[in-house]
Amino acid sequence: MSDPYGQNPPGQPPSGPDPYGQAPASPNPYGQPPAPPPYPGGTGGGYGPPGGFPGGSDPMPPKTDGISIAALVTSLLCCLAPVGVVLGIVGLSRTKGGRRKGRGLAIAGIAVGVLMSIVSAVVGAAIFIFAESVVTPGNAEVGQCVDVDEDDDLVLLRKKDCTEEHDAEIVGVAEVTSENRSDIEKGLVSYCSTAIDPDDLAKLAPYASDIAAVIEDPDDVSVGDHLVCYVEPDDELTEPIL
Repeated sequence: MSDPYGQNPPGQPPSGPDPYGQAPASPNPYGQPPAPPPYPGGTGGGYGPPGGFPGGSDPMPPKTDGISIAALVTSLLCCLAPVGVVLGIVGLSRTKGGRRKGRGLAIAGIAVGVLMSIVSAVVGAAIFIFAESVVTPGNAEVGQCVDVDEDDDLVLLRKKDCTEEHDAEIVGVAEVTSENRSDIEKGLVSYCSTAIDPDDLAKLAPYASDIAAVIEDPDDVSVGDHLVCYVEPDDELTEPIL
């Protein structure tokens, strides 16, 4: 039988609307309290966004690029300057966008490397040209025109064009052997009369007093050395003698 006051029998849950205007509570089947609301600024959790705690550590700063350091070091070495340029270009790529420090080192490596490469090339070319112009007793040939530089016992012969002004001309060459060694040791210039071709001796008659000689080591004449006889008059020559 129904309750005249709209109430359910004892022991039964209320089935109708609450006469006081309140919604019926929904029972929690697991007996657990509902989750607390998120903190301000949170995205669904109760702890807020990561890194939001005060005093958190900053990310590690970028390291200096080792390739850029190597670029500057190698660019300072004349023989490795081109390598420094290449490493500098690689360093520019590796430090692009601030991924690594050392971009200035890479730029300096390129600049210094280019400069050192140019200087090395110029010096190397000058040394090569000078070496090519030097006439040694081992590569001397009859008819070569030369300039003569003397410093005490050191005599340096340098190639010159025979149509240009030059100091001397090579007129005879002889290799030291066991047979002629003693004769050469007695007098370098006196042996030139043997070293010079007989047909050339007649042409050299006006320059007989201008003949000089040089050998690798006049104080220690050894088999295999080369005697070089040349005519060096007081006045500059402008044409070949022989």
